[in-house]
Amino acid sequence: MEILDIHTHRVKENSSQCIYSCLPTAFNPQEGGYYSVGVHPWYINADTGKELEYLKKIASNPQILAIGEAGIDKLITTPLSIQMDIFRHHIELSETLNKPLIIHSVKSVNEIVMLKKELSPKATWIIHGFRGKRELAQQLFAHGIYLSFGEQFQENALKCIPLERLLLETDESDKNILEIYQTVAKILNLSVEKLQEQIQQNIKQLFFNR
Repeated sequence: MEILDIHTHRVKENSSQCIYSCLPTAFNPQEGGYYSVGVHPWYINADTGKELEYLKKIASNPQILAIGEAGIDKLITTPLSIQMDIFRHHIELSETLNKPLIIHSVKSVNEIVMLKKELSPKATWIIHGFRGKRELAQQLFAHGIYLSFGEQFQENALKCIPLERLLLETDESDKNILEIYQTVAKILNLSVEKLQEQIQQNIKQLFFNR
């Protein structure tokens, strides 16, 4: 196991070094590959109920390391009540299987924290592609939510996260994950090797030692 990229939507040459995120009906596992599977709020539609049912059937597949991405996006037209309901389905599945939940959150930190307090989940919650300010990062960290940083982020937020809680990703970026490691390592005044070693430990703990 040598995963470096915990969240990407781009097919990688070496699928064993990333967690590829896809919709349930797009799940086509390759040998040695790792996946997170869920219904992104952007793709909620009339067929989402069928997607969720199919997700329940496949989610126990050992190549699926996480549920999601799923979550809440206040910049889209889908009613918040519908987004919340579908997100709750993902939370329930994450809890049932004890698999981490990859969260898409846009202008919805209050709702995410509210659900975290209400449900007290045992499975790990990870907000991917975090771009918020230091204060927001500290708030989420205080509630036990992990943050994953991609190509774009605020340095002050990155610096306030303990190394043992840090995750990195490419998401939709054209950048190689190693470029992101190099950027982050420079900001944190670490060697790339030291950063990789620590994040490898984090990934092993979160996704493999459940």
